[in-house]
Amino acid sequence: MATAPTRFRHARLYLTFRCNSRCGYCNVWQDPVFDGHRELTADGLRRCLEELAELGVTYLDITGGEPSLHRELVTAVRHARDLGMTVELTTNAIRFAPQAAEIVPLVDTLNISLDTLSAERYHRIRGTDTLDRTLTLVEKLRADGADNLKLICVVTDQNAAELQDVVAYAQQHEVDIYLAPMFDYFAAQSEVRPAGSVRMLKLAAVNGRSDATAPAQAPRKVPSSLLLRKVAEQRYERRTVVNLAFLHHLRTLDPATVTACGAGSRILTIGPDGRVMLPCYHDWDASLAWERPYRELVRDPELIRVRDEEVGHRPACRTCAVFPYLGLPMSHRLTTPFLLQAFSRELDRLKPYAEAMTPERRAVLLERSDAVLAEVERVSAPLRPGQHLDELYHFEAEDGGVRTGLAAEPVTVEELLADHAHDDCWRVQRSPHRIVRLLYSEIVPALADDRQADLPRASALIEEVLDVQLDCWSILLSPLPAGGAPDTAARQRLARWCDRAGRALRGRPGASALALLASLSTLPAADIASWGSPRGHAEEPLAVKLLRSLAGPERRTELACLFSPELVPALVGEPVAARTPAAGPVPTPEEARGGREPERFAAALRHADTEALRAAVRRWKAAADPATARHIERRLLLAELGVPPA
Repeated sequence: MATAPTRFRHARLYLTFRCNSRCGYCNVWQDPVFDGHRELTADGLRRCLEELAELGVTYLDITGGEPSLHRELVTAVRHARDLGMTVELTTNAIRFAPQAAEIVPLVDTLNISLDTLSAERYHRIRGTDTLDRTLTLVEKLRADGADNLKLICVVTDQNAAELQDVVAYAQQHEVDIYLAPMFDYFAAQSEVRPAGSVRMLKLAAVNGRSDATAPAQAPRKVPSSLLLRKVAEQRYERRTVVNLAFLHHLRTLDPATVTACGAGSRILTIGPDGRVMLPCYHDWDASLAWERPYRELVRDPELIRVRDEEVGHRPACRTCAVFPYLGLPMSHRLTTPFLLQAFSRELDRLKPYAEAMTPERRAVLLERSDAVLAEVERVSAPLRPGQHLDELYHFEAEDGGVRTGLAAEPVTVEELLADHAHDDCWRVQRSPHRIVRLLYSEIVPALADDRQADLPRASALIEEVLDVQLDCWSILLSPLPAGGAPDTAARQRLARWCDRAGRALRGRPGASALALLASLSTLPAADIASWGSPRGHAEEPLAVKLLRSLAGPERRTELACLFSPELVPALVGEPVAARTPAAGPVPTPEEARGGREPERFAAALRHADTEALRAAVRRWKAAADPATARHIERRLLLAELGVPPA
């Protein structure tokens, strides 16, 4: 059992339980457990947020109930922003308009619920006749230049037929829309009930355990495969957000398995009076009163017990699909959902560069991506999560190295520590996203500058970038143990695109990143050298490391002219000379994580057993400093490649 709290970077603040909507798929307005709760004053909110910041929270999700019913909503948003937090706010828009001018500039994302464009259907779903207010607010904010809006559309059998209309509305007004297939928010809720109906659902008493004598609830339902497919087919629509990891979770829900959830470990749930809700808002039957600072409450034995023994294990947890609690842990577990989430994020970042596409073009992309996503699921199926919240993946000591599910052979301790220098999986070295992200972070933005100058060549290249993403994933999945040989056809297609893009970017920003990507293709090194080189790029050492798995000896020798001289021996496979360890005590995990001889610390762990290795990694993670993570990671990667420290 884990006993230490993990680092809380996210908090969900339920500002109020009051709501002026009567949604049939929610019971916050129906269950008396939510009635009559004291709400924080302006001073209380400021203190609550300051304590969350001291705990390490940098991302705040303000929700409810309906947050606009709280008279101090502006105070909460402004103070969170002053503390440097990223703020997300969700509203039904019924009475949000008077506060919008003050609040919208302060939040990073404003979520507005919009399930339908039909006033009649809106009333049936939400129990109010206020659709016109929502549409007016969206259009007014967009006219005023707000670019941080996101529509949340809960997709059910009731509104699936008009999904295209809602998406078209979002596209017309240039607003992102998140498509969420309906799932059970609360136990005993398995359908959209008639608006205004009241059914006592499942919550027992605040701070009291559920009644063990209560009759068993009916099994909870998940969306049909047809509904999930309808949502998935929208992934290439402009301005739509479809989280493929969420769809995978709904499709594979199994009540016999434990659900990975961030409640009490990654996400702290705060009630209207400042209490810590246990385990979460959706299965809440206990709480810790806010009588001590949050930094003490997260160490409370009851919170730790609930987190370690109940979260993910309760019957309600095993059929849960509340994505705010489930999505974050996916970033801390390198398994199939993380890779699908990474693919989705890339797609969302690349789509804005592509113009609206024809139905034929969309059909081709859907067919191609279906095949790639199936391969992602197949190749990643053997990946196992870590045994501890602070382990990004399963690992065991073996033969002077580390056995993981990420490579056929043992990897180095340096790689293990480099991966765990970061809080989550987004910079794990063997995740395809680590390299593919160069498309949206450097390469396509540089091409987009050319398109702004009305260069037809740049426009054509950008139109093909969604195919390029698929080719990159096909190539970069191959180093995983179940991946097989690199996809030759994908490498050839990538070569042709990189050659054309390279001539467009010769000597300009983005050329170095493109050269790195081109090295993974079949493009001759001489052609790459004519317009760029990966020398000096931040990911150059990682590219060298990946090429040792992706390319044969002849190809690596050919590419050597493109890379920095100190990296060439590692690229072509020359043996790395063993270094004589320095005299003196080995640095502790905390000292090494702070920058004192991390290379020596890694070397000392090469012959540690599994338990000692896990203990060292947990201490290493506990000492993490995001500001220095990339520097430490780079030092360890260069040490692994045999490059002497500077």
